Amino acid sequence: MWYCPDKYKKDLTNLNLELLKLEGELEDKEAKITLAKFLRSNLGVAAELVSGIKLAPFQEITLKGFFNRNFSMCVWGRGCGKTFIAAVYCFLQCVFEPGTKILIAGPTFRTARFIFNYLETLVDSKGAQLLAQAFGAKSKRNDQYEWKINGGSITAIPLSGEKIRGFRANILVLDEFLLLPEEIIKNVLMPFLVAPQDMAERIKIREIENDLISKGLMKEEERMQFENNSKMIALSSASYTFENLFKVYKEWTEKIYSKEEGESKYFISQLSYEALPEEMIDGTIIEEARSDASSHSSFQREYCAQFTDGSDSYFSAKKMHDCTIPDGEEPSMRIIGQSGKEYVLGIDPSFSNSPTSDFFAMTVMELDDETQHGTLVHCYAVAGGDLKDHINYLNYILTHFNIVLIVIDNAGYQFIDSANESEPFLKNKINLSFFDFNTEKEGIEYDRELRQARMGYNRETGKICIKQVFSTNFIRKANELLQADIDHKRIWFASRITADGAIFNRVSTQKVPIKMTGHENMLDLIEFQDDFVYQTKKQCSLIEVKSTSKGTQSFDLPQHLRRSNSPNKARKDNYTTLMLANWGVKKYYDMIETKVEANQTFSPILI
Repeated sequence: MWYCPDKYKKDLTNLNLELLKLEGELEDKEAKITLAKFLRSNLGVAAELVSGIKLAPFQEITLKGFFNRNFSMCVWGRGCGKTFIAAVYCFLQCVFEPGTKILIAGPTFRTARFIFNYLETLVDSKGAQLLAQAFGAKSKRNDQYEWKINGGSITAIPLSGEKIRGFRANILVLDEFLLLPEEIIKNVLMPFLVAPQDMAERIKIREIENDLISKGLMKEEERMQFENNSKMIALSSASYTFENLFKVYKEWTEKIYSKEEGESKYFISQLSYEALPEEMIDGTIIEEARSDASSHSSFQREYCAQFTDGSDSYFSAKKMHDCTIPDGEEPSMRIIGQSGKEYVLGIDPSFSNSPTSDFFAMTVMELDDETQHGTLVHCYAVAGGDLKDHINYLNYILTHFNIVLIVIDNAGYQFIDSANESEPFLKNKINLSFFDFNTEKEGIEYDRELRQARMGYNRETGKICIKQVFSTNFIRKANELLQADIDHKRIWFASRITADGAIFNRVSTQKVPIKMTGHENMLDLIEFQDDFVYQTKKQCSLIEVKSTSKGTQSFDLPQHLRRSNSPNKARKDNYTTLMLANWGVKKYYDMIETKVEANQTFSPILI
């Protein structure tokens, strides 16, 4: 969808026709200016000349929108090439406008680096010799990637902390816009664009004008009219109608169609896979995705770039959104457990070392004794990791969170035994063990299980683990409990650390053994935790419920997602650990509130 209201229509000179009229020779300076004008008006030719890239018509149209508007938004389906077009725009903008400073950012530094790395790939390609000559020095640090080009720079930084607030640039390129905190968009990014970047130069011009006017050499109406050359480009897939992306999308659309001329600085491109040239579409993937579309709206969002309300999910996306702690409020995601708080841990092991395998997943929930509710505050998710890495992270959780109960998939309970024998556990004198607790029982039998579990449970000796068999009955009950807890706000998802400056500053200064976590630095660990709040909810929203031939229920991803063998494939392991941990919260409170007689032994008497 291309937004082109009548107010956008302007009588523009056809530069190509003008150039065709040129005859004879041009002076060197005039020739260079003429060539620059031609390339600026024909971005497809310019891109192919400097980089060897041949653009499709929709890509060239998009680039023209970026160049001609202050605020641009691309809501594109999966595989449409948002990252590619952003990278092409970055180098073309810097080529045509010397001294341009471009800032690339996203919800995580990893996201920002992705566009930067894609740009590196384009510059290093065979046909990009001319483009490579424009680039200069390049530096990469833990919190900033920067590449000098044509007197300016292209920089990737995280949005968290104070760095973004002190950074000055002409262009903002924001990837995964739907995941950006609303507070940062309103209070950091928008003011960033309103303030002119060449303020010192403008002040000097005004001083000269004031002097000329005072001498009668210039009239007031002859003052220079400054244009705002700042730009923001937002890239995203479609989301739910209750999320901030849709709110911004509607606001911009209304401004585009308003009758006020000043609102013509907005541009929106909404592109479905259907608009792509045939050679850019993998028909097999599309058909597989579409085959499950009747029961799930993810196809409409991810491939057709359509906003949906999320009402068709077993776990309501809207209700999970309502169960999420607002940014800036507590509890936020935890790097270290809060003093005086207790935590339940859910574990879904995977022992494959393949990057295409399921996640080895863990979920930590913070307990609220007053309400007996749990809040998701910490996640772990690794595909293809070594066993020692998983053990190290479990050691990290146990030494930084007051874990009172562990619920683990019975199929992988040997992981606990392996952990007990590991060097980190032996060094920290950690020894976990299991106690008997059949959590699926009901009525009187369940009461008996609670009493036995209460007697077997022992925090001091590490006897805090439950082997949970994934029986048909348990799967149904645990999913029904999770759904009910979401519906009635008995489960919560912690707020993001990076969305609030005060929370980020506090958490980022906490002393954490980074090597134990497997992350490169503290920022990477924090951003991972923030991201997995969203990823866990996304996994839940993808779950479909179907009846089997035996009359039981299955809870799984849509079929087309299960078929994928990509390292970036959709997974459900953090949904599984959330279900386990939530089940554990309920069983923990049931157990500790169970009264056990001081003397439970009985000696028979022979009469």
